[in-house]
Amino acid sequence: MATRSHTRFTDDIFCTPAPTTSNIQVKTIDILRNEIFFSNLYEEYRQGLFAAEELNSKDLYENYLPNFENQNKLFIFDLLNNKHKYLPSPNKSILITRWKPFIPIIESNNQLSTIIKFQDDIFNYKSDGNIQTIEWYLNFANNDLFAYYGGPLLAQDELQVLECVELASLRQYLSQTINTVGSRTVGSDAHNNKSVPTPILISNTERVIDLDTKDIYGNVFARANKEQLQHAFKLVDPPQIVNLIAIEAPSNGEGCYTYEQINYILTNCYTGFKAAQILAHKTYEMNRYASNSDHQRPSHNETNNFRTIIHTGWWGCGAYGNNRQIMLITQMLAAHWAQIDEIIFHTQNNEHSKDIAIAQTVFEKLKDEQQVKEVINKIIKLNLEWEKSNNT
Repeated sequence: MATRSHTRFTDDIFCTPAPTTSNIQVKTIDILRNEIFFSNLYEEYRQGLFAAEELNSKDLYENYLPNFENQNKLFIFDLLNNKHKYLPSPNKSILITRWKPFIPIIESNNQLSTIIKFQDDIFNYKSDGNIQTIEWYLNFANNDLFAYYGGPLLAQDELQVLECVELASLRQYLSQTINTVGSRTVGSDAHNNKSVPTPILISNTERVIDLDTKDIYGNVFARANKEQLQHAFKLVDPPQIVNLIAIEAPSNGEGCYTYEQINYILTNCYTGFKAAQILAHKTYEMNRYASNSDHQRPSHNETNNFRTIIHTGWWGCGAYGNNRQIMLITQMLAAHWAQIDEIIFHTQNNEHSKDIAIAQTVFEKLKDEQQVKEVINKIIKLNLEWEKSNNT
């Protein structure tokens, strides 16, 4: 890929570290940057990696214990630890990276179109079985990553932390130590103080709980009784290896979407999706190492012909009040521009099939456009309006 003459990133962003030193060993960005960009394939994005740390999962879990404040979440956590004696594998590590926002570029309109699927289900984190496929799942993040994991609400973000419980330890680490990554999925442009997305990607966490949320999702969770919680709890053994893209959607808008709002959403998704693709080989190494009994890390000489699949859903809808059509259109465009092999929308049910059909039609009309600016202007002309939050 040829290096472009213009910058691919916005200006520097602020990141304020927490006040204490780490209790565990950390592999830092000086080493990780070379491991992630070991070839020249994505060299033009090298400086877009803002921060990175790799941590041993067992050390992280033992030194930064999860702190669930809500009694129902504490009950689930106790089931996992006291009844099932959970402890992360000592041979597994977790990678957390934070990225400067990439300026969306339409690489080529001659590329094969991203495969787009809609499934009326929820995330199940099951692999497609192809070891050359790296799968990523959206975390519908807050601007302060996992900040409310211990409280009474059980929305998408909190559910992921409860099921992938070492993420709770990661939150404790990020909030208690001096670290280079920080917990902010939104930063500030150092020159104009405008908000800019800074997606955080987490490679190689493990899902150890499968919680049936049919009757306990959202605000209802805090009122569930112990019998309901025990019935909903299922141990995942062996654990499922999960990779996450944490991005926060804009919220609480009114009227029609502006150019700035649409550009922000596209930049956010494009950066998160492209970063997932860039991390494919490093993530593949970590995923394979975690699942191999001989614990031999794959060689850099192994093929780099990876497929990237993004699993997403109604990101930014519901509590944040975004328009469903615009969130589908922008994610499809971002995946296409980033040359993602496949994006799967998990829609829970068929309730919004009309929105899906309209969004697909719009995407097909826009995907061959040559300029991002022109795409945004055409989206503006659709006069899509913000919806109301459902307060979940």
